[in-house]
Formats: sequence, C-alpha cells, structure tokens
Amino acid sequence: MVHHGDKEGKKSAFGHPVYSQIVLSIILLLPPFLVTAFPVNTVVEQFCKDPGVPEHGIRTPSSGVFFENSVARFSCVDGYSLKGPAKIICTRFHNGSVGWKPSLKPVCLSEDCLPPFIEDAHVTNKTYRPGDSLIISCHEGFQIRYPDTETMESVCQADGTWDNQPTCQGCLRPLIPPHSYMNISETEFSVPVGTVVHYQCFPGYKLEGPELLECMYNLIWSNTPPRCLDVEACSLPLMIEHGDYMCHPQPCDRYIHGTVVEYYCYPGYSLANDYKYITCQYGQWFPQMQFYCIKDETTWPGFQDSLLTTWKVVACTATSVLLALLLVITGKMFHFKCKSHKVQVKSKMKAEILTSWL
Repeated sequence: MVHHGDKEGKKSAFGHPVYSQIVLSIILLLPPFLVTAFPVNTVVEQFCKDPGVPEHGIRTPSSGVFFENSVARFSCVDGYSLKGPAKIICTRFHNGSVGWKPSLKPVCLSEDCLPPFIEDAHVTNKTYRPGDSLIISCHEGFQIRYPDTETMESVCQADGTWDNQPTCQGCLRPLIPPHSYMNISETEFSVPVGTVVHYQCFPGYKLEGPELLECMYNLIWSNTPPRCLDVEACSLPLMIEHGDYMCHPQPCDRYIHGTVVEYYCYPGYSLANDYKYITCQYGQWFPQMQFYCIKDETTWPGFQDSLLTTWKVVACTATSVLLALLLVITGKMFHFKCKSHKVQVKSKMKAEILTSWL
C-alpha cells in the first residue's frame, strides 16, 4: 500500500504521518515564547513578577505564576489595616511588557494609635487601641481644652488617629512693647496660672502702664501690657573752665530725665559757690545756673611749712618774754610786800616801846 503525503503526491516533511503528529504535539507543548517561525532578537514577557506579601498581610493566591489578566488580592491580619490597593491586575502595556496595575505595593500598618505628644501634659494610657479614650492630666497651672467642648473626650480611631485631641493651656505669652523686656523667655509661649510678668524699659524710656501682670485663673492677664515711651533727653551740660563734671548714674552717655550732673574743679581751683548739682527734668536742666572755678590763693612749695615754723619761733619767743615779765612783776610785788611788812613791824615795835616807857 502506497501512502501519499498529500493530494499532489508529495511526501510529508516528517515522513510517516505518525511522526508528523508526534512532532506537532511537542511543538504545542513548548512554552509560547519558544514558538516562532523565525529567529528574533527579543523575548516577550508572558507573566508578571511575584508581587510579594506585605508584612502582617495575606495574599490571594498565595503562590503560582501570574499570567496576563491575573488578579492578586491583599488583606491584613487582625490589629493591622491595609494601606494601598486591595487588588492588583497583571496588565500588558503598550510597549509589550507586562506589569502590575496599580503599581503601588500595599502595606499593613498597626491599627493602634501612637501616644500623642501634648505640651505641658502627662498621658497615662496603658493601651492605644481603636476605641480607647485618652487619659491625660495637665501640669500644675495649666487647664485642659478640647476642640469639641461638648464631647470633652479624645478617642483612638480605626485609622490610627486621635479624635478631638486636647491641649493643655495657660495664659498665652503677653506682648512685649518696643524698647522693653520682661522676665519670661522667648521660648515660653504659654505660662501657668499665677505667673507674674515684670515689665522694664530700656535706658532712655519710661514705663507707662502697669509694671506687673498676673495670669488669672480664666487664662486672661490681669491687665493690658504697658508701654515704654521715649523720654526727652537734656542737651549737653555746659563745660566749665578749669573743671569738669560727672553723671549720676554713670556713664554720661545719654542725659535722660532724672540724670544728675555734679560739677567739680581741678586742683588749685574751687567752685565759686557751694552748690554743684543740676538735674535733667523733662528735657531741661534745673536749676539753670552758671558754674565757675576760681583760682585759690597763690602759694609756693614749702611756703606753708616755713610760715608755720616762723610762727612757732615767734610764739615761743613771745611766750618766753611774757614769762620773764611775769616773773619780774611777781618778784617786785613780793619785794614790795615784804618791805611794807617790815615797815609795819618796825612801827608796831616802836609803838610798843613807847607805850612801855610811859
């Protein structure tokens, strides 16, 4: 029996028809990218890469090859929530390549809320799960304030955020007027109840308004901040010849209201009058008077010492002379007294003799 390969009498390229069937079956079983009529330089992708499984997550299907139009679904275990797409599809793009769409990989995040940071407060929660209420206490002098005054509670939400998160408030840092300073640092934006602020002005300015402010219980300051007004400065004091002046307080950099100037003279000179002070009052010097330094009496080196020595000599000489005169006078008086006494004795004796004779 003669087998013809076809109607034209040609034999098959593979010989027997059985061989042709076997070869055809092998070709059909080969991977598609190996089936080609002619050699090519590029390989066309036929499936997507494994998208992986997010930490704390689940993927369906969990394994296998993802051909075009394959679908991967994701979910998370209890206590975690999915962030990103729950379903991705293996898609062929215009350039012939295949990939996942959307390309964003999903992740599983913890559903617990993070411990909130609240300034001037202390949080005492042991757990931060969805549904937990925030347990908070403010530092002394601060008061708790909620955005929603009707709820007065902060609860951990399923998305990991706190609802109606409160703050601990004190009095807001008061304003600092120009040319002034106070006893609160620039980093303190809120101060507790009972805080006292002390305002002071820079030199050349005077305070107008309350010097002290106190933070009240209602978180309002006891008064409005003061102002520092520019004080009128006096002109330069008049200079004096053979002298100068000093300021109180020192240094003499600006002659503001209340500045006192004291005049003095150089050695060998003295002020013409005893008063030597003037005071700046609202831009004017008081009292308005002139100061002069007058020259002291002329003296020479050693003149006073020699003069003193001369006076000592003169005084000693005069004293000696006086003592001598006093002695002379005393001697004469004593002599005269003795002589008078002798005369009286002689007269008495004569009288007694005459009496005895008679």
